[in-house]
Amino acid sequence: MVDRLVRGRNIHPTPETRYEIDPAQLREAIAGNDDDRFLVGIYHSHPRTKPEPSDFDVANSFWPAQVYVLASLRSEPPEVFAYRIKDREVTKIPIAER
Repeated sequence: MVDRLVRGRNIHPTPETRYEIDPAQLREAIAGNDDDRFLVGIYHSHPRTKPEPSDFDVANSFWPAQVYVLASLRSEPPEVFAYRIKDREVTKIPIAER
């Protein structure tokens, strides 16, 4: 169960089309975890495209055990999907609400 969200700043030179989480913020979020908390996922939005991992997303997915959540803002309400990305293999997984 997710009980905390840490927002990271996008530091990529072209943030309109790419994302890169600020490494200092990512380290702080991970190091600040309690013993009973750990990084379960990373999210970002696709403002104008489908909520599917792009080739860039797949190539830059360095966390194979974590969930990648993508939100498309092209419609209202936004479309949101979750994926596991391991060895460039993308698997869509369900999102459960409680």
